[in-house]
Amino acid sequence: MNDALVDRISGGLGMLLAGSYIVSAQGIEDSLLADGVGASGVPMGVGIVLLIASFFLFVKSLKNKAAMDEPPHSGETEGPAAMGSKHPHAMALGLLLILAAYVFLLPLLGYVLSVGILVGAVAWFAGARAYTSLLMCSVLAGPVLWLVFDWALEIRLPVGLWPMWLGK
Repeated sequence: MNDALVDRISGGLGMLLAGSYIVSAQGIEDSLLADGVGASGVPMGVGIVLLIASFFLFVKSLKNKAAMDEPPHSGETEGPAAMGSKHPHAMALGLLLILAAYVFLLPLLGYVLSVGILVGAVAWFAGARAYTSLLMCSVLAGPVLWLVFDWALEIRLPVGLWPMWLGK
């Protein structure tokens, strides 16, 4: 199976999963303690993001239809080993350690700095080496996600020890 076919299958299954997730999220009832977003707000957002990502993956596979029909060139192999990637268990362990560091740093540094570090560490671990792009993504991730959650969705996020450090 080549990459375009895998993308087409993954995109189609992702859209089906996202659709069922969105329908299920619409059935969540708000309680008396519900905030402005409601109990279904975040699950709906996750479902919509999954739907959009799956749709674009599916469209990408259609654009690469010509690549689906071509057999691999001689000497080429498919799969992660051909790309020189790390062993899947090593990748999972590394990502788990990065996530554990994020959970440890969140109460200390707050959401904005912790998410910036998380995004930068995951991107670097996954192989991003364009340091300017990596730095800009890390610097912008925290504030942008904070604006989405704290300002737009009105979901309060941890500020960490900043108030104590600033004497407030």
